[in-house]
Amino acid sequence: MSNRPTISDVAKQAGLSVSTVDRVLNSRAPVKGKTASRVLQAAATLGYQKSAQAAPPEPEHTAGGPCRLGILLQNPAQPFYQQLTQELKQALHNHNALKPAQTAQLRLEFISDNRPRAIARQISELARHCDALALTSYEHPLIQQAIEQTADLPIFALLSELSPLSRHPYIGLDNRKVGRTAGWAMAQLGKQAGKVGIFVGSHRFLGHELREMGFRSYCREHAPQIEVLEPLVSLDDADIAYRGTQSLLSGHPDLCGIYVASGGMEGVIRALREAQVKRSLCVITQEMTPDSRQALIDGVVTLVVATPLRQLASDTLAQMLGAVQRRTPGTGVPPTLPFVIHTAENC
Repeated sequence: MSNRPTISDVAKQAGLSVSTVDRVLNSRAPVKGKTASRVLQAAATLGYQKSAQAAPPEPEHTAGGPCRLGILLQNPAQPFYQQLTQELKQALHNHNALKPAQTAQLRLEFISDNRPRAIARQISELARHCDALALTSYEHPLIQQAIEQTADLPIFALLSELSPLSRHPYIGLDNRKVGRTAGWAMAQLGKQAGKVGIFVGSHRFLGHELREMGFRSYCREHAPQIEVLEPLVSLDDADIAYRGTQSLLSGHPDLCGIYVASGGMEGVIRALREAQVKRSLCVITQEMTPDSRQALIDGVVTLVVATPLRQLASDTLAQMLGAVQRRTPGTGVPPTLPFVIHTAENC
């Protein structure tokens, strides 16, 4: 049995992804000088030598070949991500039909284990098979480390920024504006004093944090009659949001509104339907799904702030393809998407 170091060993020594090391050692694509130096130094330290007998790694993207795009999303059971998946597949079909000479392949995965170490491993594995990657994730040091170890692979943050100072382009809504708009709606449509409950998926989701920040900022500035309660963490889980809503209703007789700044709104809607609340509540949720549409029609939800999924899907593919063609990690900053406001009259 041979103990000769492999590309995987060099990647571990250099603290980089296997695909990046392969690009350098096999001259498959240009990388930054500092990155190349790290790879070559690690290879020299380990005494790595190319083996003619070794099985060739998966081929990288070359001009004229299919561009391999990887997208990592959250829970596939959520209707929002089911709708986004369909729009991404349709956007890919449209691109390949219109540009047969520049076809793309889409590797679409969902986070199977929400623990940070598991997400980091999933990112690293997906990056090995892609020319560009877009992902929806929360902020955590292990996840950031996995992202940075992909080196020159173009990476995009989808729906929620990856970190406050991330160099990776973000595609999605201006979440602070979303929060301030929800605050405006709560003040204008609620028209009563009292407490407002707010749900976030996780304190580490920057998109949710920015929505909460914007919501509180508006209420402090323009609606002092509203007391925004401490956020309830739903983990984007409908059952957790259901129990949280029950707690809000029973624990705060002066509750005048609920803002769901995250996933899990199905549980909020279910709890409100079961409680048959007599007092007037202003309820604002994120994203248009069959549940939120019916809740608008029935008067359970007051307003929905939604992402234009078709535009999000087409913009995501366009940005990723452009970054691969430029052979850069994405130096341009995509403009934020306009959000859509739905009421019972336009849902």
